[in-house]
Amino acid sequence: MSEQTSLIEDGFDRIQSAVRSVESEVLKVQKRFTQESEKFNKDASKRIKNFRKELKKYPAVKQAETFRKDLNKELETRSKQVGKKIESGIESFLGTFQIASQSEVEKLDKKLGRINRRLKALDKTISEATAKRTTASKTPSAADAVA
Repeated sequence: MSEQTSLIEDGFDRIQSAVRSVESEVLKVQKRFTQESEKFNKDASKRIKNFRKELKKYPAVKQAETFRKDLNKELETRSKQVGKKIESGIESFLGTFQIASQSEVEKLDKKLGRINRRLKALDKTISEATAKRTTASKTPSAADAVA
C-alpha cells in the first residue's frame, strides 16, 4: 500500500509540476504576444504616416486637398448667405403682419429692463423723500417750541 501511495504522490507531483510549467509558458507567451502587438502597432503607425507623406507628393492628391479646402470655404460662405436670406425673409414676413422678430423682442426686452431699473430708482427716491417729510412734520420745529 505504501508503494501505491508513493506512486500516487509521485504522479500528483508530476501533474503539479506540469501545470506550473504550463502556467509559466502561458505567461511567457502572453508577454511575448503583448510585446509583438505593441511593436506591430508602432510599425503600422509609422507605415501609415509615411504612406500619407508619400501620397501628398502626388499632384492629383494635392489638387484634391486644395479642392476640398476651397469647397469647404464655399460651403461656409453660402451657408452664411442662406442663413441671412432666411432671416431677412422671416423678418419681412413678420413685418407684413406687424409681428416683432426675435431680435426686435430682445431689444425691447433690454429697453424695458432699463426703464424698470429707472422706475425702481425713482420710486425709492420718492419713498425716501416722503419718509423725510413725514418725520420732519412730526418733530416740532424751533418756532413751535417758542410759542
